[in-house]
Amino acid sequence: MIDLKDLNETKKIARKFIKFLEQGDIVLLQGDLGSGKTTFSRFLINQLQSKNKLSMSEVTSPTFNIVNYYEVKKNNLQVAHYDFYRIKKFKELENIGFLDQIQNFVSIIEWPNLIMKAIDQYLVISFFLNSKTDERKIKFKGTGKWSQILKNEFK
Repeated sequence: MIDLKDLNETKKIARKFIKFLEQGDIVLLQGDLGSGKTTFSRFLINQLQSKNKLSMSEVTSPTFNIVNYYEVKKNNLQVAHYDFYRIKKFKELENIGFLDQIQNFVSIIEWPNLIMKAIDQYLVISFFLNSKTDERKIKFKGTGKWSQILKNEFK
């Protein structure tokens, strides 16, 4: 578990991940409301855009839209930023074509509990917030390529 002392620490961690992200990758963000999931998503998406000399988007939580799309590399890479907080049944994910589209994007998913059993290769980033002290921590778990990346990069 890593202490997130400030927003710069969160930004540094997001920066470490951008070099490994490829189309079809799935990043699952877990944590209570206000723990830093959307902030992390914003840093990750904006740093990908900056690295590829694109204008930075205003990244907001897609709670009501369910998904927001961001171009992060000209003509060939988009991030699909999902928020499944309001999704209650797996059938709802099927209805929006989630599983049919997932290989076309880097998918960042907040509140991913419903889909974790339906996918087999992903990175889980868990955020912890102590509401009394406002201290935040972050923890990683990965399957597939992510287990090796985490072993090498986040010892």
